[in-house]
Amino acid sequence: MIETRDLSKSFGPVQVLRSVSFSLHDGETLVVMGRSGCGKSVVLKHLIGLMKPDSGDVLVDGESIVGLPERKLTDVRRKIGMLFQSAALFDSMSVGENLAFPLREQGVHDEKEINTRIAEALEMVDLPGEEEKMPADLSGGMRKRVGLARTIIGRPRVILYDEPTTGLDPVTSDSINHLIRRLQRRLRVTSIVVTHDMKTAFHCADRVTFLHEGRAHFTGPIAEFRDSTDPVLADFIQGRSGDTD
Repeated sequence: MIETRDLSKSFGPVQVLRSVSFSLHDGETLVVMGRSGCGKSVVLKHLIGLMKPDSGDVLVDGESIVGLPERKLTDVRRKIGMLFQSAALFDSMSVGENLAFPLREQGVHDEKEINTRIAEALEMVDLPGEEEKMPADLSGGMRKRVGLARTIIGRPRVILYDEPTTGLDPVTSDSINHLIRRLQRRLRVTSIVVTHDMKTAFHCADRVTFLHEGRAHFTGPIAEFRDSTDPVLADFIQGRSGDTD
């Protein structure tokens, strides 16, 4: 469904990605991990064409998106939904209006269909009947859920999650992790989850790609990642810095 081939990207003298390659199969959840600044979010931006690589390729559903004109990129992006760290809600719009916005952008104008899809999306994220609330009245966890409802209302084939549990307490984070897994099964979507959170990784991942020094240091099943004796992976999993007092 998604594939990167030797993806490389530099910002000035700093090379952030060095020939990163991985593939993601239909219906699978891949968790992308690594230390801060390793290029995880940069990878996500390449997958939806917000950045162009210095070299390498990105394929979505078998089609290279590198170099596509904006009009064709728009068609590709309709297959992909993204949940941003901040949920990126419009503060001046109600929950229902936030969810209606992408539908109207796609050309859906039948109000009955819009209202039905809003209700379905809110039910999927355990927020039924919250259409009239304003974003300012929502907790952090509720904002994430509304952001996710807006992501899935367009019925994407792929969902990208950028640090979905950042800023949330452990109980709310756990509920978001369960929601990610439940949506994958219910909607049969392909998912990429960028996270630092080991609980999120262990709960959500089918496979893990671990970025280190700009490269895909490890790609494999979550069980193999968890049980690895590789010092780089083991230190990250255990939260060890390697510093000594």
